[in-house]
Amino acid sequence: MKTNPDESALLTRGGRPTLRDLLDRLEFSPTRGSITLNGARMLMSRATFGSDLRDQLVRRYSEHEAMVLMLRLGYLSGREDAEFILQSWPELDPGDAFTAGTRLHMVTGTVRVETISNDFDFDSDRFSGDFLWHDSVEASEYHRRHGRALQPVCWLQTGYAAGYASPFFRKLVLFKETSCSAMSHKACRVVGKTVDQWGRDDPFVQLFLNEVLPTGGDHAANARINRRPGRVADVTDLDDLIIDPIRQQLDLVLQGRVPALITGPAGAGRRAAARWLHKRRFRQGNFSIVHARSAEAGERLAALRKGSGQPYASDAFLAISGIENLSTDRQWALLDLITGERGQHPMIVAISDMAPDLLVAEAGLLPELAYALQVMPISLPPLKVRNADLERLSRAILANAPALRDAPKPQLTDTACDRIAQLELPGNLPQLRALLQRATLLATDPKRIDAQDIDAALALEPPRPAPSTHLDIWDAVLPGFEDGSLTLDSLNAALMQKAMAQTENNVAAAARLLGLTRPQLAYRLGQSESIGTLE
Repeated sequence: MKTNPDESALLTRGGRPTLRDLLDRLEFSPTRGSITLNGARMLMSRATFGSDLRDQLVRRYSEHEAMVLMLRLGYLSGREDAEFILQSWPELDPGDAFTAGTRLHMVTGTVRVETISNDFDFDSDRFSGDFLWHDSVEASEYHRRHGRALQPVCWLQTGYAAGYASPFFRKLVLFKETSCSAMSHKACRVVGKTVDQWGRDDPFVQLFLNEVLPTGGDHAANARINRRPGRVADVTDLDDLIIDPIRQQLDLVLQGRVPALITGPAGAGRRAAARWLHKRRFRQGNFSIVHARSAEAGERLAALRKGSGQPYASDAFLAISGIENLSTDRQWALLDLITGERGQHPMIVAISDMAPDLLVAEAGLLPELAYALQVMPISLPPLKVRNADLERLSRAILANAPALRDAPKPQLTDTACDRIAQLELPGNLPQLRALLQRATLLATDPKRIDAQDIDAALALEPPRPAPSTHLDIWDAVLPGFEDGSLTLDSLNAALMQKAMAQTENNVAAAARLLGLTRPQLAYRLGQSESIGTLE
């Protein structure tokens, strides 16, 4: 991309991502006919498109309706760009991420932004900003077509600024264009404040709240993107809290665009970690996990392999649970996806409840695949070692849960939180979630859950099964030994045969089922075949 030498210093000015960072991530693929910015599909269109859209909307509806729709489209675009920046550069300082919207506007050729003042504090939700927009494409195209405007016309850009800034605060941020180059002013000038600072009775605030916002009403606090420790969890904070012990490793996976192997006990949050990676990497698209032995896993692998030799779509993603159960042919296919010579690889997330060092020794995972998946080892701890996090996790679970009674969602008292912090919770997050839902139903006050409500819920906790003595097995097989129809060799052969059938002839999975290592079972299977006891 050509840049005026006199302006090259501007490319590295300001916070990250700088203009140079953004341009370095811009990629044109002639074979696919696509332009991507850090994997997100972009379009290059003529500057007249926005003016054509405005004119058609005005003619079809009215100037007021056209303004509302353009403001709304701008707002949605700005909100998506804020999410895109935070997902693409997850390690960013929040202040840099917040100001990156101005640089995105410049890269897309929309406008050149000059900051007069930009005062913000995320912790107190304070914001006020004053900016000049030079060479606004909206204003210049309007002036070229219609001559001097009688009022500001940068509707898309004003909505965009609100959409980009608002997710960083718990209050809606709105921008007003106080002067416009389409009105023959030297530049467009915009002033930004929170809704509270503008005043709820302000006509523009009322317009935005009642007509522009996609769902109507005020800016919901749970749309907030930028979250920091120490705050009460928002509705969408649960995954962030779950992955807190492994956040650094997950961030490194995103930065390096390497596969992820997520291990840990059942219910510790492995699915949440995979979902967190997906929503940080991709701005949209459905999230799903397939099991290693499922038909869908084979179909997804085959579909991705069809693109062999070609760049993959920017949203190519595959999450596989029970990776230790993956058949050998699928293991080779997965390894090929990870190590194949392509410009861009799909994002691979593997999940297992086995310790990484056992995946090769006992599960029979190909060593090459195990190493490829463990570039950045990630292991979620059980809740019994996360007592300090239980209060925040519990509050977030309640905030995310559907209402169970005809009353507002209950709040946990301090004594309830202290009681929860004493629990071991061997069932991890599913057990904690069920306990809180049970306490909600049993609470004497529908608006609050106290320690006594937690105790009442614990009293109804389903008993954990006691270890079986297996004495009944002896009673079942004793007649066979007595009449000579059963021997120890034939019993062992029958057990191995049943285990292999149960696991669809997966030796590693059958070995785990029988409490053996894979080599031990493979040896015994060989011995059984040699004496004709196993078909």
